[in-house]
Amino acid sequence: MKFAYKTLLVTVVAVLLASCKDDRVLVTYPESYPVFEKALVAEATITYGDSISLEVEITDDVTPLSTLEVLVVVNKEVIGSESIRTKGNTASVNRKYGIPFVANRPDNELVKVYLSSINVDGYTTDLILENTTARRPVIEELWFVPTAGSTYPMTLLDAENLVYKSEGMNFGNTVSFRMATKLDKFKKVDWSGLVFGKVGDGVGVIDQSGDPLTSSEPSLVGISQMTFDALAFTIEPGGKLLEPVTSLDIDGDLSPLVMASTDFRGGNIYFGKGVEVTFTGLTNLTNNLAPDYFEVTGDNTAVFVGPTAIYKAYYYVDGNYLYIEPLPDVIYPEAMWVCGTGFGRPSAPYETTSSWNWNSPFDYAPAVRIADGIYQVTIFGRNSDEDANGFGSLDFKFFFKRGWWDAAHEIDAAKFTVTEPFFGRTDEGNTGNINGGPTSFEGVFRVTLDENAKTITIVQTN
Repeated sequence: MKFAYKTLLVTVVAVLLASCKDDRVLVTYPESYPVFEKALVAEATITYGDSISLEVEITDDVTPLSTLEVLVVVNKEVIGSESIRTKGNTASVNRKYGIPFVANRPDNELVKVYLSSINVDGYTTDLILENTTARRPVIEELWFVPTAGSTYPMTLLDAENLVYKSEGMNFGNTVSFRMATKLDKFKKVDWSGLVFGKVGDGVGVIDQSGDPLTSSEPSLVGISQMTFDALAFTIEPGGKLLEPVTSLDIDGDLSPLVMASTDFRGGNIYFGKGVEVTFTGLTNLTNNLAPDYFEVTGDNTAVFVGPTAIYKAYYYVDGNYLYIEPLPDVIYPEAMWVCGTGFGRPSAPYETTSSWNWNSPFDYAPAVRIADGIYQVTIFGRNSDEDANGFGSLDFKFFFKRGWWDAAHEIDAAKFTVTEPFFGRTDEGNTGNINGGPTSFEGVFRVTLDENAKTITIVQTN
């Protein structure tokens, strides 16, 4: 009896296993392909900003359907895609897809809809619908509407390339605005028309919840004109250019400020390459001016040798020294920055002021771009052997901007040939720093970084 009971159990288990195995058998069908019984886009013509209506009916009498893949393409750009689950041997799909009005949309362009119907065995039928033409919205009038101030008409300058321009304005070098095809009775935006504003980092069509555009050009005295490329969706401010300074009065042109608990005078100054500047309030230009930016030509004159731009000028009162640096948002490749320890301004009385920080000009130094891929900075450096491993106290690195980024935005000096006794560190946590090594020394050094030759050349000038 006991034996029979065991035999029965074995038989039941075998039957169950066989049953489970049968459930896992892959069902296959004879080769067949889905058929588009109906596939159309209802609209023959649309205006960008409208939608298209897709209607599809698919059958496969033999094999169940699986998926309908949809791509909507305009001017070789995919503007919509969807993977739609289809079941059984028949499927109906109705969808709407918006065709946005964005940059570089040509007039009378075909809207192409790519369809792929796939059955459960993976057999596919493809179809392309291209019966819909997209038109650009007609812009009969366009207006420049600032968030504050008077509204100005924008004139069509180039009908082929759709370039509009507004002139005669009188704004500062920053203005916020929208551009509208219709105005209300107060000469402000009528939202029933087309309105251009800020979309992402550029220009786009917006509704009432959208933000205005902001245009800023610090090299202009003020914005007196605005050009809008309605094809590429770009804007360009215009106006009278600032003239590079030819004179600088330390007390009259720079305002008092305090940094690092220290008295400075500072301001934004527009310097022009090759323009001679007459200084008032400096007693020894050779010692008072940053040698990377100025070439002294007289007792109170010096030629600016850096790139033409607006700079931050910080006059250190107690040190009688004029720090010059690019504006904070100027980054590589237009500028490079040095931060670290063991260095300071290249003027007497010499002292080391730097730290691994970005709080004030004491902490860092800008490197001037003197050619493509070549940057130069002059510093006073003092080095001493700080530990048995031979790492000196003069220790710094080149950065792509003023402030902390990640390692991808730093120069790794270990990959450059560095003038001895300086070297590029490879120890963990300090990889790529330029270090003075175990020898004690001090002096004024001109450091030239050449990305083309992969060299960092350090020459003592004093």
